[in-house]
Amino acid sequence: MLRQRLVGALVLTALGVVFWPIIFVDQSLQTPAERLQVPSVETYEPLTPVDESEFQWPAIEVDASRNPQADSDEPDVAEDAAKTAELLSGDTALPAAAITNKDLTEPPEDIELDDKGRPIAYTLQVVSMARKSDARSVSLKLQELGYKAYVVEVDRPEGIRYRVYVGPKYQKRDLAPVKAAVDEALSVKSLIVRYWP
Repeated sequence: MLRQRLVGALVLTALGVVFWPIIFVDQSLQTPAERLQVPSVETYEPLTPVDESEFQWPAIEVDASRNPQADSDEPDVAEDAAKTAELLSGDTALPAAAITNKDLTEPPEDIELDDKGRPIAYTLQVVSMARKSDARSVSLKLQELGYKAYVVEVDRPEGIRYRVYVGPKYQKRDLAPVKAAVDEALSVKSLIVRYWP
């Protein structure tokens, strides 16, 4: 019985310690953090809508719709129609793209920088073709074999040409085995050129 009374007294004392400051302490003695109130949101006037026809847009110096690779002065790689047909039919000696253990064990080359401090990359021009559909077909076939192929439209004096590229890579040596394989399989003299993003 005595034990229950002692436990009850301890509980009441603990409650008194907790609630005493809340009930009996003067509110003016509370710290600023305890008196902090959430400020009310003032009304604001919405912004007036802007008429886009009167807005002065900044001049664009570079045509973003044109691929900078098309402005390079590199020559075109002539195609061998028979070998291209073999590639498209699937009867080709071009192996699938792969990274060998030898490639991974060699130390990387230093990446070259241009005059603005940006890294210089390289790409391989596989072939230049007169018809977009042909270039697109070659590009898709190379992609099926695991190569990162793409097509760039180039305005040449003799007319529009469509160049098929593989790349880009930051080190020329990474494109060297691809060039050798492409040259042998397609009977072309592909070009490792600078990549213009």
